[in-house]
Amino acid sequence: MKRFAITGYGKPHDVFETITDQPREITPGHIRVAVQAFAVNPYDISLRSGAQQEFRSLKFPYVMGNDAAGIVTEIFPGETDFAVGDRVVIHPISGTYGQEVVLPNKKAAKIPETMSFPKAASIVTTGITAYNLLFELLQVDSSQTVMVLGASGGVGSLLVQMLHQNKNHILASAAQKNEAKIKNWGADEFVAYDTASPAKTFFEQADIVIDATKGSKSADLGLKILKPGGTYVALNELPNPADRKDGTYLSFAPKKEYQDQTAFEYLLNAYGDGKLVVNIAEVLPFELRSVILAHEKIAGHPAAGKIVIAQS
Repeated sequence: MKRFAITGYGKPHDVFETITDQPREITPGHIRVAVQAFAVNPYDISLRSGAQQEFRSLKFPYVMGNDAAGIVTEIFPGETDFAVGDRVVIHPISGTYGQEVVLPNKKAAKIPETMSFPKAASIVTTGITAYNLLFELLQVDSSQTVMVLGASGGVGSLLVQMLHQNKNHILASAAQKNEAKIKNWGADEFVAYDTASPAKTFFEQADIVIDATKGSKSADLGLKILKPGGTYVALNELPNPADRKDGTYLSFAPKKEYQDQTAFEYLLNAYGDGKLVVNIAEVLPFELRSVILAHEKIAGHPAAGKIVIAQS
């Protein structure tokens, strides 16, 4: 089977190559899925560049990728949760950059017939992150006013929509070009950071501030918008302790107790009910050059939304 692997750390065009792997044996509690689409995440760029070496060592050639959707092609005898031919979204530890993957049943979920494979692949890490941040980490209450910084991004766009469904009052910020769709997703108030000052407009109005910007680089804004005693959450780095006002400061990270199935159930039901829009920036062909291009784009200044690699 064909897979897109990195042979070391470095620039995309230097380290990516197409490899041929033998199919992995299926074991109890696992299914085999033919990948129809996979999404590329900012974490993939960090991993490929070598920025994660201190925390995660890789054996090369290495096939990365955690977000995909496809068709079940094999189940272990006696499996009842899935059947051959099921259309599924999957969240394995790695290996989605290729034609197939074997993964635990608990890391997959059936998708609605109305959901395309690219859209399913686009909600995996972003959707699971948004769900767990709101309903596991924060256990957000509908009475709270929530500020979403980076509301046009992969996680930010889903946070706005989930908060809208939860009946929260939503403050949002992103580039002016994204204003219409962010309001359409359910933001109650919006300020474009490139034309005005969200900090002045929303000064100390938010019970919760979520920094979903790339690299969590909006700390100065977020701190001014946060009410004294409020809660500040960052997907990456938290504000410098010396700059913080009174409040609770949380850095979001996945935990073993967060269950993919719980998040998938919420996300897929919301999509099936027409209450969740999946924001895709671009769908590229299932080719090595597409993987390289996706990594280059995400490392730069990509358009809002996910970049997906899909079979034709």
